Amino acid sequence: MEKRTEEFHFNGMIPGRPVYLEQLITAYPHQVISLQMIDRDKESVQVFFFDQEEGISTDIQDQDILYVVTSGNALFTVDHKESELKAGECMLVPSGCPHSIYAYTALRLLQISVGVTTAGHGKRGGLNMSGKDYIKNVDKACVHTLSQLIGYQDNKVASITLVQRDLFTTTIMAMDKGTGVGPHACEGDAMVIALEGEGDVMIGEELHLLKQGECIVMPADIPHRVRGERDRFKMMLIVSKPELSNQEK
Repeated sequence: MEKRTEEFHFNGMIPGRPVYLEQLITAYPHQVISLQMIDRDKESVQVFFFDQEEGISTDIQDQDILYVVTSGNALFTVDHKESELKAGECMLVPSGCPHSIYAYTALRLLQISVGVTTAGHGKRGGLNMSGKDYIKNVDKACVHTLSQLIGYQDNKVASITLVQRDLFTTTIMAMDKGTGVGPHACEGDAMVIALEGEGDVMIGEELHLLKQGECIVMPADIPHRVRGERDRFKMMLIVSKPELSNQEK
């Protein structure tokens, strides 16, 4: 049995218990609040709350960042181009690109950051400075509806990969009614975020019905399956695997 580190767990989540993303952070007036769910040098996942008229001033990051708005609406300025995003829409900001966020209303969003952080890298701004795609298969600096990144296929499960790394993957999946994946076990924790329809999530012997806006963590090493049993179902799947211990490296 491999020796695991504890860094890969999704902070703020109880494995095997469904919760709405909005419930992960309590809203406070005039504040911006964040919860770091995954915190690694090369990958991170955060959820944010912005009160109305709050925001983040112009920032430049060394990583590709996928922002997913879960509620409210906001103005994103990416490389001096303004775009309005509302619930269910997303924006991929490339590494080295200046961007800012302003909340028109109370705003909640998910932030997935992937790439190699290097001091002094990408400080001049501009699109595609690094020449690398840390997050793939989605146009950068454009507004997308997350659930529309992939369509349903009759009697099949379709998927599109946004991040594929040894220890961290992000995938959008579309399951036709009566189809699904599993049962199987994974060496890392896996978060399912329901984007459309309803999905049956079986973890061990316990069945959960996941609805749009809800999420659940399927713990490492416990058999699980996901099916669109009652309805067609679209979801985002984020898998974070344990890093090797110093003895294994």
